[in-house]
Amino acid sequence: MKLLRIYIFLLFSFCVFYSKAQTSPDWTFTNTSEFAPSIKDAVKQSDLPEINDSIKKIGNISYNIASFPITTKYEVSSIQPAKMVNEPLSKLYYGMLKFGFGNYTMPYGELFLNSLRSKEEVYGFRYKHLSSRATLQGLGFSGFSDNEAAVYGKKFYKKHTLSGDLNYTRNALNQYGYPDSLINQVDLANDLTKQHFNTVEAKLNLVSHYTDSNKVNHNLHLNYYNLGDIHNTYENNVYADGLINTRVSGEQLNVFISSDYYNVKSNHDTLNNFIFKVNPYFEAKGEKWKADIGVAAALDKFTGTDPKFYFYPRLNVYYNVYNNIVIPYAGLSGGLDKNSFRSLTTSNPFVLSELDYNNTDNKFSAFGGLRGALSSKTSYDAKVSYGKYNNMPFFTVNYDDFLSNKYKVVYDNATLLNVNGQLKYQLKEKLNISAKGNYYSYKTDSMAYALYKPNFDITLSGIYNLKSKIIIKADVFYIGNQLTKQRITTAPNTYKYEKVELKGIADINLGAEYRYSKMLSFFVNFNNIGNFRYYRWDRYPTQRFNAMLGLTFVPF
Repeated sequence: MKLLRIYIFLLFSFCVFYSKAQTSPDWTFTNTSEFAPSIKDAVKQSDLPEINDSIKKIGNISYNIASFPITTKYEVSSIQPAKMVNEPLSKLYYGMLKFGFGNYTMPYGELFLNSLRSKEEVYGFRYKHLSSRATLQGLGFSGFSDNEAAVYGKKFYKKHTLSGDLNYTRNALNQYGYPDSLINQVDLANDLTKQHFNTVEAKLNLVSHYTDSNKVNHNLHLNYYNLGDIHNTYENNVYADGLINTRVSGEQLNVFISSDYYNVKSNHDTLNNFIFKVNPYFEAKGEKWKADIGVAAALDKFTGTDPKFYFYPRLNVYYNVYNNIVIPYAGLSGGLDKNSFRSLTTSNPFVLSELDYNNTDNKFSAFGGLRGALSSKTSYDAKVSYGKYNNMPFFTVNYDDFLSNKYKVVYDNATLLNVNGQLKYQLKEKLNISAKGNYYSYKTDSMAYALYKPNFDITLSGIYNLKSKIIIKADVFYIGNQLTKQRITTAPNTYKYEKVELKGIADINLGAEYRYSKMLSFFVNFNNIGNFRYYRWDRYPTQRFNAMLGLTFVPF
């Protein structure tokens, strides 16, 4: 449209101009000027044409580099080394007091005193009391009193640890295994039913901690005790042992040596016994297996007898089949076991003060088993063993006594087949359950049956921890039937012995603790919930249901 407008305008202008030119008259113009036009002479250029080459030739060029060091200034700033952040150490307290009270007029108390955390030494004191003033129906007075006091200490050196204990125990009891119809005939002033055992014991232990395999590590013990009862029977014992180990040709050599001397004095006799043992053995191991092999020798010398020498094998081996899940193991061993006044009264506190003494010769004991883990929380162990024993101790009632409420010891040769199984389950610190069972089969040479030896026992235990606030414990024990013999009067001054089977023992215990704070907690224990009256020893039934309430307090 713009071009059209321009075109129309030019056409219109031309028409106007042309129309005027056709009508205008003729015009004549005359121009005068002083200008005289002229043309300059040409000057010829003499330069010849040249052709320039596009490729230029460059001459030789030499380069020189002048190098010189540049000094840099950089300072490394120091930083603190990385450290693992440990959990804060728990606070320790100087002491704890625990006491309670139960039926059968049963007070209980424990006191603990100890030093605080130290890298140099540890020491402390402990005292415990438990007693009862019970009288069981149809029997004599069955009260007892147990007291224990101990002072202990431990000193840490650079390569050694020295520890020691000084203990005192007093166990008082009444030999209540007689009918209460005889109480009026018993002169209590003669202490016919009272008994107590006083023991003073001192222990020392020195153990080394050398990390160099060329060094000889050692673990040394020195113990002494004096035991006396109400009937002026005393036993003194001095015991020392040492275990040393070192490397020989890449394998570990261990040598165990012990010396055991005890002296028993009673109103009618004095006895000395000395036992010396030596047991060297090698330990070897591979990626999945471990074994030790050696021999044990023992010397046994009683007063007025010739010394006896014994030799026993030592062999233990196990193989880890797969990741600690299946581990078969087997072994062969033996040994000489001491039967002293202390060991026999610990097994049966209702024995006579004057006993016969013989040491048990475990000629051999062969065993094999399987252990491992069913899961990360469950482990198991199953074992079968068979052993032969000379002079195994058994207890039987002494009917020569007026009340017939004390036991004497008899010895017999025997074999023992034992089948053992254990199962454990642990869920962190919250739940811990264990089950254990044993089957026993005794065969004696002279006796018709093994006295007071149960044919099986079962133990179930559990602990439940609810956020460390409420702790619940439960235990179930069952001991199978036991055989004994009782004297039956058939005519005046005429007797016969009959086999008697004591029924199995079932005991169910339950306890709970409530931790009100770190300084104070309360507990309640229920024992023999089934309220059974059972016999571990003939003529001596146990107490029935027992309950105890108490508290634990940290005063400082």
